[in-house]
This record gives sequence, C-alpha cells and structure tokens, in this order.
Amino acid sequence: MMQAATTPDTRRIDVMFQRLKREGRPAFVTYTVASDPSFEASLVLMHRFVASGIDLIEIGHPFSDPILDGATIQKANIRGLAAGGNLTRTLELCAAFRQTDTTTPLVLMGYANPLAVMGYERFAERAAAAGVDGLIAGDFPLREANALLDALAEQGIFMIPMAAPTLEAKDFTSDHPAVGGFLYCIPVVGPTGGPSASIDAIAQGVARCREVSTLPVMVGFGVKTPKMAADVGQVADGVIVATALIDTFQAVLDCGDKDLGDKDGDAFLDYVAEQISLYRTAIDASSK
Repeated sequence: MMQAATTPDTRRIDVMFQRLKREGRPAFVTYTVASDPSFEASLVLMHRFVASGIDLIEIGHPFSDPILDGATIQKANIRGLAAGGNLTRTLELCAAFRQTDTTTPLVLMGYANPLAVMGYERFAERAAAAGVDGLIAGDFPLREANALLDALAEQGIFMIPMAAPTLEAKDFTSDHPAVGGFLYCIPVVGPTGGPSASIDAIAQGVARCREVSTLPVMVGFGVKTPKMAADVGQVADGVIVATALIDTFQAVLDCGDKDLGDKDGDAFLDYVAEQISLYRTAIDASSK
C-alpha cells in the first residue's frame, strides 16, 4: 500500500491550529473552484492566497449539480467544468501545489457522486498522494459514510463534519478516526452565499458545537465583510470566507480593464492580495 502523504503524526490541519493557538490568532480560510477559469490560473491563485495570509485552502472539485451552493459557486463550478476540471484534475492541481508548498492544509470540498465513481479506496489513495488533508462532502451524511471513512482513515485524511442548525448532534459527531480536523459550523439555513446570521446567532451556533465536540470550530456561509469576519473570529477558532471573495474577484475580472481582467496578470493578483489582506488584518486585530 502506498505511504500516506498525511499521517496522524504530521497532519497539517492539526499543526496549523497548534501554531495559530500559540500566536493567538483565528484561522482564515477561503475557497476556490479548481480550474476556474483554468488549471494554471488556479495554481497561481492558490499560491497567492497563502502569500496574502490564508491559513487553509478549501478546493472545490467541479461538479454539475452543486446543490449546497448558491449562484456564485454554481457559476464557478460551470466555469471549472468548461475548462476541463473534474475530481482527477483537482487532485492533480493539489499535487502541483504541493511541489512548492508542503505546509498549507488543503481540504477538498464537493459532492459524493465523483467520489463514488472513482471508488473510495482509490480516491483516498490518490488524495493522500496529492497532499490532501481533508474532505468536505456536503451531500454525504456521516451516518452513511462508513466505507468512505474507513478508506480515509487508512490514508490519514480527515472528513470534516458540518454542523447546521437543522442537524442534531448525532449527525455531525462521530468516534470514527477519520472524522476530525475541524467542525464546520453553518450558523444559518441556506446555500453558500445566502443571508448572513447575526453575530449572536453565530455565537450560539459555535457554543452548541463546543458542547458536543472538542474539535476546533470554523464558521462559514454568509461571512461577507472584513468586519463580520473579525466578529466571527472573536467567538470561533476560524473564519471561512468564500462567496464574498469570489464575487469580488469575478467582478474585477469582468470589469473590462485589460490588466485587472487577466487572471494570470500581476494587477489582478495584487488585487487578490489586497482584498485578502483586508480580511486578514481585521481578523487579527479582533484577536488582540
């Protein structure tokens, strides 16, 4: 059997949270759909994320029916598919990223169908070899995922549980060794990019998660501004900003400016760094 790229002793997600705890800072996470708009542009963007202050990257593997997602990420999936993106190419993208970055955690985020088509054991082996640290499968309840969880455990990859207001604790807690990394707290009912919850509702959601789990709690869905990200960082172990940043970046790409409209160009990448820095600065300032 091939040696896992991530093992229980060297799990990058755990190492990240240990480092951030020492530094007294919440984690800052963002999301991108692989191959949107191309494989090469995705790779450049991922490295710019890290250089600009992102602690962990969630990578969507393009899928034709992203039922958990709102319009923004649905469109990103369509663009990724049009560019030839799929689960295999996404794993190749992770492997390319790992050639020069061996420390930033990578979490695949997507849906169950491509995993089943590839086969759980084959997927887990290929994901580990590509340097993947975790998996989020929005339409795959833990109670139905034993075969996948067993395959992930063999390779030292976490399945990240998701806690929504409509779920009972038994739906997002498990003693299976593959369940871990962090607990993804969804404080509001609805798809990605939907309405924001109040900070009081978010704090209640985080408190509920802490009552039933010892995992670090990350909050996503509806975090739309640096100020809101900073507020979330005061009650959670980390903040996930996805749709708001994708909308911002895409608006610039579509603006007609020949420099900003080039996703491989320096002007666009500098803009990405500037926007991420706004969030990073606000999150860090709130923790002091």
